[in-house]
Amino acid sequence: MIKGLLSLFTSGLIFNPMVLCGVILGIYCMTHMESEAINALFHNSYLYLAVLLFSLVFHFSFKRIYKDDQTLDYMAVLGEALLGVVKFVFASILTMSFIVLISF
Repeated sequence: MIKGLLSLFTSGLIFNPMVLCGVILGIYCMTHMESEAINALFHNSYLYLAVLLFSLVFHFSFKRIYKDDQTLDYMAVLGEALLGVVKFVFASILTMSFIVLISF
């Protein structure tokens, strides 16, 4: 288990802003919210819209992808932004699962 946690840091995945925000949300949910509130939060579409907006702003500002003719590849950046939302959700769910695992 320690080897798996160390690989998150050495690969740099944990320093991805979307993953890091997902981990922070997962820790916050497990320390400050009841299970009904967590369930309501993850069934609320505004959470996903806010995460999508954050991901779009981040990817269009800092992680631009260009075509060969030096124009912005909008579809590639949009795909990366959507992948960022998936990373956020998985990171928050797996963080909550990990906290439940170590709490026993």
